[in-house]
Amino acid sequence: MRNVVRFPDRTGGFVPQRLSEARVAVATSRADLARQLGITGQAIAYYEAGDRRPDMDVLLKIADILNQPVSFFLKPTKSIEGVRGARYFRSVGPKTNKVNAALEAKTKWLWELLQFIMRHVKLPTPNIPLIDERYDIDSLSFEDVEEIARCVRRHWSLGDGPIANMIALLETHGIIVSRFTMGSEKIDAFSCWIEGRPYILLGSDKSSCARSRFDAAHELGHIVLHRHITQEDVEAKSIRDRIEREANWFAGAFLLPKESILAEFYSTRTAHLIGLKKRWRVSMQAIAHRCKNLGVLDEGQYIAFRKYLAVKGELKVEPLDNELPLEMPGLLIKAWALLVQRGIIHENGAEEAIGFSLDMVQKLCGYMPEQKAEVPTLQILNKGRSPA
Repeated sequence: MRNVVRFPDRTGGFVPQRLSEARVAVATSRADLARQLGITGQAIAYYEAGDRRPDMDVLLKIADILNQPVSFFLKPTKSIEGVRGARYFRSVGPKTNKVNAALEAKTKWLWELLQFIMRHVKLPTPNIPLIDERYDIDSLSFEDVEEIARCVRRHWSLGDGPIANMIALLETHGIIVSRFTMGSEKIDAFSCWIEGRPYILLGSDKSSCARSRFDAAHELGHIVLHRHITQEDVEAKSIRDRIEREANWFAGAFLLPKESILAEFYSTRTAHLIGLKKRWRVSMQAIAHRCKNLGVLDEGQYIAFRKYLAVKGELKVEPLDNELPLEMPGLLIKAWALLVQRGIIHENGAEEAIGFSLDMVQKLCGYMPEQKAEVPTLQILNKGRSPA
């Protein structure tokens, strides 16, 4: 009998989808990646289709260019389609689609990391109230949104005063929050539902605490008001404009309850507005806009206020913007630290265990050095289980 050389099973090893994800995540085209590798764009297309697999020498170069460990490209993955709802992007079109696609890829990685964490750590259960059936969810009025925001505050046992930490509040109620580099001035944040759990992704490139809190409340508005919206709806400009308007109304009403802000907004002097901003941690412009919506300021007064800020050069960077500390996500980084502390995972072996580098884990968790976060208490599942 003749000796037959048998090659390894070619269904294992390199995972084509991982290359597509890593390339899209850094907004790099096939042609650009091919140029850096010194190969053809057709070769990249073959790799991503699974028709060919890169030699290890090429894979090492790919890993270096796309800033991923080699183990990432060898880790099997499952599709997020079918378990992910609409992505509430504020801008859709040729100028932002590449950025949106990059953020979608990173959100998928965040979801994958969460699956690993949740096998070992019990996270807060999502606690998002359903909208009462008496509302027409396809045409909410300002008054409807006002009442819904009030109901969410009551559901979460909040009074009508300032919210101490918006991100900690969201995490306490089961919302996954992270910070990504958005890569576009047109995108401040976005949100979506995945497997029955809401995710809010905030920009790490926005340093204003007040504006970031409004972004978080805006995305909470989408999560509460627009659970029924499809991706096709989001891509229709008329519907997108409507849900963006409703989410802005919700953010204003949730952060600045009507009775409270009406009692406190008794002066338009700059010193008074700065004081309101310090107390409520909401931008002066958002406070003025909220009061315009409530009828306290008319259109002319609101425009005059913005012109005043423009003259002082404070439209983009207001007083206190560089002083109020940015609120940081802390739930996932605390869960990760708990896994390391209990020996369930070793940081030096993170790449082989989950396919992500430790640096990527920290980024997905929203970790930023020298920032503190307030987080809920966590507990390990299966306490008697030995370390993996």
